[in-house]
Amino acid sequence: MVINLKYYVITIVAIFLALGIGLFIGIMLDGQDLIVDQQQQMVSQLEKKFDEFKVKQDALQEKIDVLNKNKENNEKFLNNIYPVIAKDQLKGLNVVIVETTEHYDYSTLTEAFYKAGANHVTNILINDSFMIGKIEDSSDLINEFNFTKDSEESLQAQLTKRLCNAFALGNDMDFINKLKEKKMIDYTGEIIPHPGYVVIGGGSVDEQRNVLQDIDTPMINFLKNSNIPTIAVERLDVAYSNVLEYKKLRISTVDNVDTLIGKISMLMVVSGQEGHFGEKETAESFIPEGFRIKE
Repeated sequence: MVINLKYYVITIVAIFLALGIGLFIGIMLDGQDLIVDQQQQMVSQLEKKFDEFKVKQDALQEKIDVLNKNKENNEKFLNNIYPVIAKDQLKGLNVVIVETTEHYDYSTLTEAFYKAGANHVTNILINDSFMIGKIEDSSDLINEFNFTKDSEESLQAQLTKRLCNAFALGNDMDFINKLKEKKMIDYTGEIIPHPGYVVIGGGSVDEQRNVLQDIDTPMINFLKNSNIPTIAVERLDVAYSNVLEYKKLRISTVDNVDTLIGKISMLMVVSGQEGHFGEKETAESFIPEGFRIKE
C-alpha cells in the first residue's frame, strides 16, 4: 500500500515536472523570438535616427561652410580696406608698446601703428627675469641701482617705478640699457620721452597674476598720474584674462588684438574712443563706432 502511494506521488511529480520543463522551453523559445523582434525594431529605430542625424549634420555643415566663406570674404575685405581707413589717423603720434609678459607676442602691433601714420613706435618687452622672485641673488641689483631692500615687494616696486620713469619721462636711459644688458627687458626702436600713447600688452599665465600685481597695475597708475594716455590690450588666447582688473583701473581695453578687428579697435581707441571692446565676456562692445575725428 505504501509502495504504491510513493509510485503515484513520484509519477505525478514527474508529470508536472515534465509539463513545467515543456512550458519553460516553450516560453524561452517564444521569448527569444520576442527579443529578436525587439532588437530588430531597435536597429530600425537607430538606423532611422542615424539617417535623420546625418541629414541634420549635412545641413549644419553647409551652414558652417557658408559662414566660413563669409568670414573669409570679410577678412579679405578688411585686409583691403584696413590700410585705407587707418591711413594717417594717428599721424605724428609717438607710441610705446609695453609687453609685460614674454609669454604672449604683441610685436605685430607695431606695424598696425605705422599703417595708421604713427611717427615712432617703441616696443618694450619685459622678461620673466624682471620679476624679483625669479632672481636668486638680488644684492647686486640693490647695490648697482641704489635700491633699498625693505622687502621683496618693496624692491619690485622700486624696479617697476624706475623703469616707468625711464621710458615714460626719459629720465634714466642708462638704467634701461643696463636692464637690457642683464636681459631683464628688451626693446626695439628709440625711447622717446613723453609718448603720446602707451599700450600695455598683458594677460596672465597663471591664476596668481603676479605680473599684473607687480608690473601692470603700478605701471598703469604711474602713467595715469603722469597724464600719459594708456590702453590695455590682450590676445584671445591668454590663459587668464586681466581685462576685469584693467577696467577697475579706468582705462580702455581691447581683448582681441591678435585679430585684424582687434587691431582696428585698438587704433580707434588710441584715436580718442573710449570703452571696452572685443569678444570676451568683459567686453562691452565688439568694436568702437569709428576713428575719433581730429578737431
